[in-house]
Order: sequence, then structure tokens, then C-alpha cells
Amino acid sequence: RRLLILTLCSTSLALALGMWRMHAPATLLPADGQHVPAEWLKETRKALTPLADRRPPDQTFLTYPEWFLVFSPAEQADYFQQHTATTFPYVTHTRQIWESYRAVVNEMGDAFPPNPGYHLMIWVIGVSSTVEYLVKSGYEAVVGRLTDTSQSLSAEDQLNAAEMERYVAFIKDRPWYEFDFSTSLTRLWRDTPFWGSYPIRKLERRYWLTSEWIVKYGYGKLIGVGTGQVYEAALPTTVVLNQQDSLQQFPRYDRFVGAANAHINNGGSFHEIAGNSTVILVCVVVDEKTAFQPSRARLLFQQPVPTMPGQFRVLWGIPVQELHILLQEAGAAGIAIEHIFDF
Repeated sequence: RRLLILTLCSTSLALALGMWRMHAPATLLPADGQHVPAEWLKETRKALTPLADRRPPDQTFLTYPEWFLVFSPAEQADYFQQHTATTFPYVTHTRQIWESYRAVVNEMGDAFPPNPGYHLMIWVIGVSSTVEYLVKSGYEAVVGRLTDTSQSLSAEDQLNAAEMERYVAFIKDRPWYEFDFSTSLTRLWRDTPFWGSYPIRKLERRYWLTSEWIVKYGYGKLIGVGTGQVYEAALPTTVVLNQQDSLQQFPRYDRFVGAANAHINNGGSFHEIAGNSTVILVCVVVDEKTAFQPSRARLLFQQPVPTMPGQFRVLWGIPVQELHILLQEAGAAGIAIEHIFDF
């Protein structure tokens, strides 16, 4: 009961802490204030992709804040290999969710037809993630810090790291609410020794992880039901119109990058992706000393990776028909594409 009270109190502390730290931007816009050229936001040709395989052109922008909620758990999974969750910068990630959303909305302006359903989805996942991250930040500052073992991970901390890796692998292709949190709970209570090193930390983490996974299990079920009522099931593939105006099926989401690179390595290029010939967004993670400037792309913004000093996630925009140029230049520079936001 006392831990529950501390959890609730820590929420208030987190909100106050979050407001106090909001003044420093965690998303860096171009110094010249330039935007994606207006002509890149207009279709250059009549779409040849079948209507059923098209997706709205603004979704290449709107999928960035959506996919940040893949980037963020992935960063946590890496961080938890050597550190506890107590020191993770949840507040900074909260800021980056909303700053990126504001940046892409400003970039689009009124160039595209309204897409209220997608904006609603971003608000739902954005608000729920904000609540989660601020609660975690406050709890870790108040309770987690008292039991923290720094780099010496308890069995429960190690399990949290492993489950976060499993979660990230899952959400790269499937919605988060389909993840099996019940298996995480089973591994915590059946497979993780109750006694061992750092007994106070073990008990506290059991309480915290149990609370988190139970809430996510229940909330995920509710979101799954609501999503099924409002949205159609997302297709696992996207239709690409290649340089020969032939239609090809590419995998969506995380695997689109590999398929796109294989396509251009075989001499291919793109005329349409999901029926769009407008701008498409691409991001990379590079060191601050890396001078990578794609010849045909326009910088939208950069976000520091808070757990990796000197590393930045950089978001570029480029017309679909010139995407192959950016991929070729990145490959020649030895830079891995983190994600292509394929509408």
C-alpha cells in the first residue's frame, strides 16, 4: 500500500519535473529555417497503383512520431543491458515524441487532405506513452533510486532487459497491444529466483514490473478492441511501382529498408510507394562528427539520442522518385538507414 502511495506521489513529482525541464528543446530544427519544398508535397503524376493499395501521402510524416515509440523501446533495450531503468531519460523521450509531432505537422501545413483518424491514433499512443514515461520517471526518482544497483543488475533487472528486447523485436512488425505481457509475468514469477543478490532491489522490481505488465496487459486488450472497431487491419506489405512501372510487393515497417536496399542494389528505383510520388521521409543515426548531406534530400530535424552522447537521429525528406539516390549515397558513405517511413 505504501508503495502504491509512493507511485501516485511520484506521478505528481514527475509532472512537475517534466514541466521544469521542458524549456530545453530535444529536437533540433534546421538553422536556416527551410522546409520541404512545396512542390515535393504535390503528386507529380497520376497514380498507377490500384486504389486499394494506396495510403495517404501525409502518413510518411505522421509515422515518425508513431515510430519513435519503436525507437524509444529499442534505446531502452540497449541501455538496460548495462544500466538499470532507474537512470533512463524518460522525460527527454517524452519531449521528443511531442516535438517531433509538432515538427512534422508544421512541415506538412495544409498541403494534404485531413487525416483525423491517424492524428487520433498518434494522440492516443502519444498521451498513453507520456503518462507511462512521466510515471516511470517520477517513480524511479523517488523509489527506484533508493534500491538502484547502478551497473550491478538484479535478476529482475536482467529480465526486464530481456523482455524489452523481446518486445522491440515484436513491435517492429506488429502492434504493441498484441504483445504477450502474460508471458513476461510468467517469466518473472515462475522462472526468476525469488531470493538472490540485491534482495531489496529484487522485491521492489518485482512490485514495479508486475504492476507495469499487468496494466499494459489490460490496457493493450482495451486498445486492441477499440482499434478493431475504428480501423481496418493493417496490411503487412506495401505496393511499389518500380522504374519500369511494374507493381511489386514489398514488406512494410522495419523490413522495408532491407527490401528497398536490395531493390536499388539490383539497379531498381521507385516511381510510387503505396500510390505516392510525393516526399518520403528517411532517418539515420549518425555521430555528430559525421558529415552526411544527401545531395537531393532536405533536412527536417535532428534529435540527440540521450543515452548515446554525440549520436543524433537525423530525419530527411526526399521525393519518392529520388529515394534510390539517397540510399545509394548512404551506402557509399557506410551509413545504415534506420527507417524509411513508407506511408
